[in-house]
Amino acid sequence: MSDCYCDFERPEFYERSQHTARKEHKCFECGRAIQSGEKYERAAGKWDGRFDAYKTCCRCLALREHIEAHVPCFCWAHGALLEDARNEVENLPPEAIGSGLLFEIGRMAVAIKRAPRLQGSA
Repeated sequence: MSDCYCDFERPEFYERSQHTARKEHKCFECGRAIQSGEKYERAAGKWDGRFDAYKTCCRCLALREHIEAHVPCFCWAHGALLEDARNEVENLPPEAIGSGLLFEIGRMAVAIKRAPRLQGSA
């Protein structure tokens, strides 16, 4: 058990699974396209009596996993990953900045911004 406390509602149930897209989808985190053939994560759960499902592209998933691997208590919520990651980066201790962690997170964020958008999206 970790000593991590995240201030958000826990779901009644929650399941994450990896998939390969058979058609184009939209990433719930960045709004970019999940192309056919691309790997993505599907998460589903029930919060406050309501069932929700989220698709996360491989770029956003890589960012989340990288931060989780290097930050002991990274709290994030579906739909707010990029904002939560930005807030986490702003609060990194000085030794983390010199370790290259900040650079790597920035590189990953640029890759997310440069990813293709869905057709018809602005």
